[in-house]
Amino acid sequence: MSLNKYCFIVLAWGLFLAGGPAAADVPPALAGLLGEVLKGHPEVRSAEAALAAAEARARAAGRPLYNPELELDTEQTGVNTTFLGLNQSIDWTDKRGARSDRGAREAAAARAELVLVRQRVAGEFLDALNRYHTGRAAARLAQRRVALLEDFLDLARRRLAAGDVGQSDVDLARLALSEARMAAAGRASDLAGAEAALRAMVSRAPTRWPVLPPLPPARIDAAMERLLDAHPRLLRDQARFQAARAGVELARRERRPDPTVGLRGGRDDEDTLLGLTLTVPLFVRNNFRAEVEAAAAEAQRNEAEYRNSRRRIRAAMEAAADRYRLTRAALTDWERSGRPSLQGRVKLLQRLWESGEINTTEYLVQLQQTLDTELAAVELQGSAWVAWLAWLAASGQVTPWLGLAGEPALDNRMPSSAAGGTGETQ
Repeated sequence: MSLNKYCFIVLAWGLFLAGGPAAADVPPALAGLLGEVLKGHPEVRSAEAALAAAEARARAAGRPLYNPELELDTEQTGVNTTFLGLNQSIDWTDKRGARSDRGAREAAAARAELVLVRQRVAGEFLDALNRYHTGRAAARLAQRRVALLEDFLDLARRRLAAGDVGQSDVDLARLALSEARMAAAGRASDLAGAEAALRAMVSRAPTRWPVLPPLPPARIDAAMERLLDAHPRLLRDQARFQAARAGVELARRERRPDPTVGLRGGRDDEDTLLGLTLTVPLFVRNNFRAEVEAAAAEAQRNEAEYRNSRRRIRAAMEAAADRYRLTRAALTDWERSGRPSLQGRVKLLQRLWESGEINTTEYLVQLQQTLDTELAAVELQGSAWVAWLAWLAASGQVTPWLGLAGEPALDNRMPSSAAGGTGETQ
């Protein structure tokens, strides 16, 4: 891939590509909490330190390779001799340029890695927040079921005392209540675990966890190729490949010796002397050909990894998009037709039982079906969020969709490519 195309790809990320998901209307509380999570998370701080180190190495690689050497030689015998010399090695084949090119690309890879880490941490936080809200809604439904069955048991006891129902009806109500309480305890335990996972990601838990933004429609108008070109994982892998290619060129240039020029001046007793020396290393015993071959093989490995990552990410994006379309469509259908049909269902069942149109067993079965349907809707909402987060992670659009500030810029400030093909080792 040419450097011009590479620069366009990197610049496109910073401009937020058309065809990616539109930025969400993130609640301020969620945006603030996510900013704190990303600021203090150990993985993010580690990636920031790695980027700082890579940028420092890139600056170091752009500095001159050789410093001048000062030489003083004095000898006191029958003839007093003193020489002062200055030697300077010359970067004849511009090894500095190749080192700078490789360092800049390694810094670009570290920058893309930081973006990738930030997206992964933000996605993990959103997933934990979704599991918390799903567990909280399920726990509320479980407590509602307990409250309904407690009221039903009290009513059944009163009707037993009045002679309207038998003891078996009261026993059924008591058993149903016991089961509901056990289920509610399990849901409460799940909710505690979900909240613990959230607390582990923040330095200080808020008094109230923020809500999630609305889910987008089922249709995903995604330009796959553009999203692939801007994917931080692929930008990282591509930068590593380009750095490896620059390493090949550097290895080639290091096979060519650099001369050292020296200028000497002094006095030999009463005579003034001036000398010029030229030193050239002879790469005879070791011509460094193996280093070039190793660098070329490393570049080929990085290129293969990049192409493999592109194929795998494309497949993951397509699968995640299909999954979200299906899940979101099912949720939309429930919101349109299923939810209204359940409104008032519990009160209707109680009236039918009190009037004798259904017996206790039928009432408990239908109540359980009604509450299970509501629970399934809650879990479907959570599944839709899981599918959407999977799409954002697969497409590398977590933080752009959230519209978070402080995202590292992936720009096109790259030096001209010094790297050629990876096959030549002469």
